[in-house]
Amino acid sequence: MFNIIFNQELRVLSTNQTWWGVLSLLVILTVLAALNGNARFEQMTTAAAKLNQDEVITQTALQAGAQRYDSNPVGDPPAVTSPGNVGLSLLGHYAVMRHDVLAPLSVGQTDVQPYYYRVTAHPSHTFFSASEIQNPLTQMTGSFDVAFVMIFVLPILIIAISFDLMSREKEGGMLGLIAAQGVSLRTLILAKVAARALILLVVLLALTALAAFLAGADLTQAQTFNTVALWFAVVVGYAAFWFALAFLINALSWPSVTNGVVLANLWLLFVVVLPSIVNVIAGTLYPAPSRVHLTTEMREATEEADKAAAASREAYLFDHPELAGAGGNMDGFYVQVLATDAAVEKVVTPIMAQFAEQAGKREGVVDFLQYTSPAIAAQQALNALVGTGNSHFEDFTSQVERFHGNWRGFFVGKIVKGERMATADFDAIPKFEYAAPDATFTRQTAYSPLMFLGLAVIVLIGWAGRRYARYPIV
Repeated sequence: MFNIIFNQELRVLSTNQTWWGVLSLLVILTVLAALNGNARFEQMTTAAAKLNQDEVITQTALQAGAQRYDSNPVGDPPAVTSPGNVGLSLLGHYAVMRHDVLAPLSVGQTDVQPYYYRVTAHPSHTFFSASEIQNPLTQMTGSFDVAFVMIFVLPILIIAISFDLMSREKEGGMLGLIAAQGVSLRTLILAKVAARALILLVVLLALTALAAFLAGADLTQAQTFNTVALWFAVVVGYAAFWFALAFLINALSWPSVTNGVVLANLWLLFVVVLPSIVNVIAGTLYPAPSRVHLTTEMREATEEADKAAAASREAYLFDHPELAGAGGNMDGFYVQVLATDAAVEKVVTPIMAQFAEQAGKREGVVDFLQYTSPAIAAQQALNALVGTGNSHFEDFTSQVERFHGNWRGFFVGKIVKGERMATADFDAIPKFEYAAPDATFTRQTAYSPLMFLGLAVIVLIGWAGRRYARYPIV
């Protein structure tokens, strides 16, 4: 009987204009979201390439100046041979985070987290605390990507095609006739849901493959294929939750209008309200230290350090008047700059550490409370799979910190020793190489949300099954 109803439902759906309209809308939105995500990351890639190109041009010009002096060392050394001038002023290295090829599917934290830093020999807070101005509307609403369509739009479409599966038959007087043929209500509703779920499953599979193709992913590579397969599994688990929820609401014997209103409000609760509440809870429990306070402390520390260093600089220039107009040869000046940086860093480091500690605690709260909403769990999993989650940006920041130590050590050592930048030294300047987190570990972060979605589906279906056992036919 299940097969008969299932096949009949497929034939009915094949001629249903509303059903095809829903599927067409899902396809159109997914394609547009994929193209939008691709355009965003192409823009980011182009911008990063331009920054690195400008850096190469600058370094080449500096090296050429040093080479001219090396070949004809006459007169005072030019500014380009001063490690202080080069490392603290003229040259900075752009440390760029390379995104996964599937990143356009879910922008994730890319909206609010920097994907590159301009590293100099100054303390790390000088570039970690600097950020570009973001569009506040984009930050508030999020980016339009494939994950957005799956998290926000897909549940609405599922609700639209499943809110009245039983109530419509009951209101039309058909439920009694169907029951008279010996068809159990659970078989009827399961066949109806299964028919819709199968068609949607095929469409989601095609859309996932299409989105991956538009992003430029090579599905013949095992690692990429496994990531896409797990992405699809999360989307299917999320869709299954909404089908199971509609399955349960249909079992409560409410009118179709009531079913629709209840499901719409549940969508609002799970997708909009609960994520906002989780964000408020995390921010309330572990508020970020005031950036105004950070800026004030940095300014005061800088002023105090400058005052302390001013006397030393004046005394140094008094003893060495020939350096007063020497510009790039003022090695003692850059030693004092390092002293000023050290004084500021001593004050700022605890504040920055507090920022990092509070951010980690807030992220821990979100990780714990993600299981209050399937939307949060699914979004966290999708972000992690394509490398746009918080953990990836934290790892990137850690790599930049380590690189900054090498970069700073290279120039500070020369400044303190009073060495010059020779031609060969420019080739020895450290270069940043981003190392993506292990793919196996990344995929493991999606297992817990996926298990949560599967458990929620089982609970909802089991609850609904008990309700259908005493569902009133009239």
